[in-house]
Amino acid sequence: MNSLRDDIEGLFWEGVRAATPKFLSLDFWNKHSKLNEEIRNSRKKTYVFALGKAAYEMALSFQETFPVDSGFILTKYEYLPNEIKSKGQLGVWKCREAAHPVPDINTELYSKEVFTELQDLDESHQLIILLSGGGSSLFEIPEDGFDLYDIIQMNENLLKKGLSIHEINAERKKYSAVKAGKLLKHLNPNLKVYTFAISDVLGDDPAVIASGPTYPGSEYYVMGNLSVSLAAMKKKAVSLGYEVKILSDSWDLTSEETAKSMLVEVVLAKGNQHKQAILLGGELVCPVYGNGKGGRNQETALRMAILSESIEIDRDWLFLSSGTDGTDGPTDAAGGIVGPETLKQMRRNGWDVEKELNVSNSYPILKDTNSLLFTGATGTNVNDLLVLLLAERNL
Repeated sequence: MNSLRDDIEGLFWEGVRAATPKFLSLDFWNKHSKLNEEIRNSRKKTYVFALGKAAYEMALSFQETFPVDSGFILTKYEYLPNEIKSKGQLGVWKCREAAHPVPDINTELYSKEVFTELQDLDESHQLIILLSGGGSSLFEIPEDGFDLYDIIQMNENLLKKGLSIHEINAERKKYSAVKAGKLLKHLNPNLKVYTFAISDVLGDDPAVIASGPTYPGSEYYVMGNLSVSLAAMKKKAVSLGYEVKILSDSWDLTSEETAKSMLVEVVLAKGNQHKQAILLGGELVCPVYGNGKGGRNQETALRMAILSESIEIDRDWLFLSSGTDGTDGPTDAAGGIVGPETLKQMRRNGWDVEKELNVSNSYPILKDTNSLLFTGATGTNVNDLLVLLLAERNL
């Protein structure tokens, strides 16, 4: 019999699997057969620019379906296999890494490198843009009147405020020469451009995904999002014998409000003796205080552990909050997993959890109690997945 830990990690990985480029591509191209034929049968040379945290997997997945004459992959540090990163090349692909969530010198360097290649394309080419979350930080050329330092300062200030990605990207566009469709203005007007995105944005707004470098202006398609992951997770949870409730696929509240909402679900479950799985997807909001280390999912998990002490829970339980890309905030953890013993263990180990929470220092406490989830780069990014599992109640 699987433990709650096995079940909760299994559900998370099922959500990730359903959102991987390879899985999404099979379904997408089956549903878009005419578009498939249009791209495949074009007599033009195909150039592919894959951008974001899922760029590497999206590029390889696209190449399995279509011939690629040349391409450029720009993704986050540690998201390329080591042997490819050291060479900087994989067949027809140039492969580069830069910083996220705040740009760095490589962001501008490699953005200008691919920008030059894109400007060389003419009507004898078709340009395929493969977009995923993280692209706003990874692809940036400052607008006239700004420099890289301005971009870095702006990003750091915005991220500390705990704003939504819609609010952050709206500001990013003001400083950028390539966001909000501006990239297309620098390219050959006769160049045919298609954009295919995996959305990490609530509502799948193409103007917000990676700050819309080719929107408006290109043919634009969203290949997958959180709802795909949640549907797959629900199916798996049912197969494991859980009664399933999906709270939302567009959650946008703070870590504190989210933990409180999950605690409400625990209270509501008291009248039901069966195994239950509460699923939630969205983009958590988490203002940063002090100089602690952590991320929005880790803080949500820590808050859940603290709040659980305030009520009597009539069964075993486990809670997971994690980013589908494999990194939560500026850390190497994807998120956190907590249960009924987590807070007790933290205090036995000498932590003043409320004090650490007040300086956004969730990472070391969770790490000390084996409460972090480490996944490495997952190859996709559809934002945050949260799972609350309640074991069957003993009568």
